[in-house]
Amino acid sequence: MTRTLIPRDNILALYNSSGQDTLQLLSAPADPSGTQPEPGMDVRQPGIRNRSKSAAKSGRSVKHYKGQTPDANRIAGTADQQTPGSARPDILTGLYDRRHFQDQCAELVGQARAAGHRLALILMGLDRFKDLNNAHGYKAGDEVLADIARNLNALLADGDRIGRFGGDEFALLLSSPSDESDVMSAVRGLLEAATGAMRRYMPGLKSGASAGIALFPDHGSEVDELIQSADMALDRAKIETRGQAQIFEPHMRDATLDRLGKLAGFRKAIENGEIKPFYQPQMRLSDRRSYGFEALARWVHADGRILHPADFKIALDDPDAVVLLGEHMLRSVSQDLRHWRSIGIPTCKVSVNAAAPELRRGDYAEKVASFFAANKVPLSQLTIEITESVLLDDMTSKIGRTLSDLRKLGASISLDDFGTGFASLTHLKSYAVDQIKIDRSFIVHLMTDAHDRAIVRATLSLARGLGIRTIAEGVENAAQLKSLQMLGCDYGQGYFFSPALPADQAGAYFAAHRAYQKAQLHQFVVPSVV
Repeated sequence: MTRTLIPRDNILALYNSSGQDTLQLLSAPADPSGTQPEPGMDVRQPGIRNRSKSAAKSGRSVKHYKGQTPDANRIAGTADQQTPGSARPDILTGLYDRRHFQDQCAELVGQARAAGHRLALILMGLDRFKDLNNAHGYKAGDEVLADIARNLNALLADGDRIGRFGGDEFALLLSSPSDESDVMSAVRGLLEAATGAMRRYMPGLKSGASAGIALFPDHGSEVDELIQSADMALDRAKIETRGQAQIFEPHMRDATLDRLGKLAGFRKAIENGEIKPFYQPQMRLSDRRSYGFEALARWVHADGRILHPADFKIALDDPDAVVLLGEHMLRSVSQDLRHWRSIGIPTCKVSVNAAAPELRRGDYAEKVASFFAANKVPLSQLTIEITESVLLDDMTSKIGRTLSDLRKLGASISLDDFGTGFASLTHLKSYAVDQIKIDRSFIVHLMTDAHDRAIVRATLSLARGLGIRTIAEGVENAAQLKSLQMLGCDYGQGYFFSPALPADQAGAYFAAHRAYQKAQLHQFVVPSVV
């Protein structure tokens, strides 16, 4: 009789994931301790079964974890021996990774569909995990993730599944919830477990996680649809009820589709050239000469409507859209500066706003240089404006290095909305800043509020001592202008001088106001442009 040896991987391919796990257990080397796991037991999550208070209330049988952290080295070794189709745990936590968790869910969804059972898929995201990493380091963050994995695993019942979805998100599938109250009871225990682990490093934390819930078959008949629904509910929980859980509702999908539609429309507007830089003049206050501009994005529709950033804020909250807008603005500004030079407009400075997603990219300074080099415009004409919130996000100094690279290339750095954020003095000490912009909130009541006037005076004095230029935003009347002149502010911008203008009118404005005209001390040409 002739025998044909079939490769082990081919045999495994004939079985589903649970059958593959069983074959793996049967063929795995003996455990050095002399004990072999029982078939069907999750070898990645050892423990004994017990009951918790929340589970006892709903009748759910749960696992109580012994307290030891999963042995990452042992887990990694096991994963290396597995075939491509078998379970590959998340090395840090010992839980299912995202792909295998979804495979497990697909199997359970198929079983639930055939039996007419309900399921609950939960996505849980940590609310302050980034702050924890920034304050205590990534090692502490890793310890918290492993601790949370252990705590969550202890609360799960037989047949439930848990995985790490990456970053600070965990995914759980409850296999036998009786009703929504049963699900919410279980989720409360999960959120408490996560918060407890976070409080080790952040004692004053009120809540450490939020959760989104999708129910099968109500909110999706397939795994991908359930995950999508739970993700939408999680987003809503983080926005509206941080520290709580939200069950998916159909209107959440409508809101998501609306947001995606608006983002698509914004990207198309950029491609069609409908997003344009408008330029608000910046004036030197000592002699009222035109100094430069701040470039502001405007959406110019075909019917003549002009939308301001507040009208497309949803796009400005999306990191990818912000990067796309930033590149478009830099390209357009450099082209306008080239055109102005070609028609004899004197050289001027232009400020362009930069957001954290742009500055975190390692190639931002290189891209800025390439846009200006392509139009043969020196970077000495460019000022990059950032807000203090951008600097607060610079825990790895990546943004600091980018700003330093920009200054080496010749660009100036301006700190916008000065005085409204946190640790302003620290930022002035730690970062090379050429200019600070005094927020309009301090200028509005400059003539009537003694506190605002004192803040402006102190800011100007501080800037002079550090050799930093100052510019006041929101100058609306002659009284504010005169007061800022007396206090020694260098520059100003606002509707008293002009609103933001399209490129052709901005160039003409600069040429008209470049020279000092004594006969027109307080007269400025203000075009009728919104």
